[in-house]
Amino acid sequence: MSEVSPVTASATLLHAEAVLALALPRFGYSSDLIPEQLPVSENVSYRIRPEGRPAVVVRISRPGGHPLRVRESELAWLASLGQSADSLVPAVHSSLDGKMVITVRPPGSTLDYHVSLFECVEGQHPAEDDFAAVMPTLGTITAHLHEHATRWQRPTWFTRPDWDLDAAFGTGARWGDWRAGVDDIHEVEHLTRVESFVRRRLQSYGSGADRYGLIHADLRAANLLVNGERCRLIDFDDCGPGWFMYDLATALTFAEDHARSPEFIGEWLDGYRSVRELSVEHEREIDTFLLMRRMLTIAFLGNNPDIAVSREMLPGLARRTCDWSEGILNREAASL
Repeated sequence: MSEVSPVTASATLLHAEAVLALALPRFGYSSDLIPEQLPVSENVSYRIRPEGRPAVVVRISRPGGHPLRVRESELAWLASLGQSADSLVPAVHSSLDGKMVITVRPPGSTLDYHVSLFECVEGQHPAEDDFAAVMPTLGTITAHLHEHATRWQRPTWFTRPDWDLDAAFGTGARWGDWRAGVDDIHEVEHLTRVESFVRRRLQSYGSGADRYGLIHADLRAANLLVNGERCRLIDFDDCGPGWFMYDLATALTFAEDHARSPEFIGEWLDGYRSVRELSVEHEREIDTFLLMRRMLTIAFLGNNPDIAVSREMLPGLARRTCDWSEGILNREAASL
């Protein structure tokens, strides 16, 4: 999931093949290669299989989303992560003139499309029932990600939007107002209490360097590819400064209230702590970050009704969130 854009995915699809034909030669590929469209979310992506060369993935970003420098910052981090021999991420391919992101305007359009090219990573997305097996590895990978983020010297021009309280609930919320995904007035009232809970807890928790830094911000199953013992991360479109523990919450997107969620979290924590220290103070806020992620998810789905995941997952999600969060709110009230 990514930025709310004024141009929908379906509108992007209208120009996608024309954009692709213009972009491929700039990366050194023939414009007449047959593309395989990948599932559409906020971006439109294609797998390309050129004869005699490794397969690649072309990402066409929706106009009106991130500015060019913000997208270049995403790929700068991805390229740095990809420098190790056992890289956790797909390689970024530069254009013939050395750019990681190119701009394409198809004939007859007034819109500029940002296009990037990546290594095609082999593997399967884990199913929800596989989380208990995947979470230790994901916890380990996330810890390595956070370690790299704290050591990496960012370029002076690096800029990515934060995942802070303003991004979640402010007047310019990154994914829009969560109320767009809720119709029932009683659910709105309850989720307003949830928002207040998250605000209060995180204002107290703070954003010191030991808890807030550069994160992936979308470690859900759709962005993991498992191939044997190896698990790799894709789609850094949401990366930016945020709370480290929010990455755990994103790994449980749509499964925050799963009956086995405590087990999944425990496995993730074991993997994370095998690489990086994590105090009980941070663990104590896991429920807060799970609620923050769920509220952001409702906002994203409600403000992007045209994409498949919204049609599939939004119905009933607010009601489930109310039922699940009631216990968390009551436990806090009882402790006061």
